[in-house]
Amino acid sequence: MLTNYSAPDTDTLEAIELFLASNAPKRIKPTLLRDVKTEALLVFARTALERYFDQIEQNGYKPSLGTPEETAYVYDTLKALTRALQECVINLDYLIVLAKNASRHSKFEQLGRAEAPLIAYYNAMAHKVASHFYNKFTSLPEFLIICTLSHWILEEEKSVHLYPFLEQFDFMSLMDKFEMNREHFLVENECVISDIHAIAIGIIEKLKEKKFKPTPNRVSKTRQKGKKGR
Repeated sequence: MLTNYSAPDTDTLEAIELFLASNAPKRIKPTLLRDVKTEALLVFARTALERYFDQIEQNGYKPSLGTPEETAYVYDTLKALTRALQECVINLDYLIVLAKNASRHSKFEQLGRAEAPLIAYYNAMAHKVASHFYNKFTSLPEFLIICTLSHWILEEEKSVHLYPFLEQFDFMSLMDKFEMNREHFLVENECVISDIHAIAIGIIEKLKEKKFKPTPNRVSKTRQKGKKGR
């Protein structure tokens, strides 16, 4: 489910290593699977926010939400969140580059295996999003990120001790700004806000339910024969 959006062309070993090292200069790498789930959600958040702000810049679109002050508060806060994530959480491009180059360099194959739990959790969420928005217009990705983080951190009370900067962001306040302006998000008499809440809950449920099953280490036929002969 790793989909190539904007991963750069990295043909040389040096270019790949530079890209991986600079993707999250101060990356926080969890060791416990429960914390890897939080990392996967943050990878999802960083990637979605980066794509969203890139589209805004390319299309010259100016988001609007209630009053100018409310708009500035929400989108300045989301930009600050994006910058914080870029320091210590990788994005989807990192995983794509690893997957593309695993067969070319043993080093990247080993790195890719180490990211297997993260990829499994990320793909569980990506599959949910893809199935929900199949043949539907994807709207308000920024609100989706606010909702998923709010559900995970506040409602599910998942630990974010590895990412203390998240405590600086008032996700409930951000969510309220959208809730108070529901009339701006009506599409064919259906409230997009309600739909985003539904998919956010679905994403979190998929993440909670997902179990990572490591692939058993391969044993060579020679070693297997040796064991049988003992």
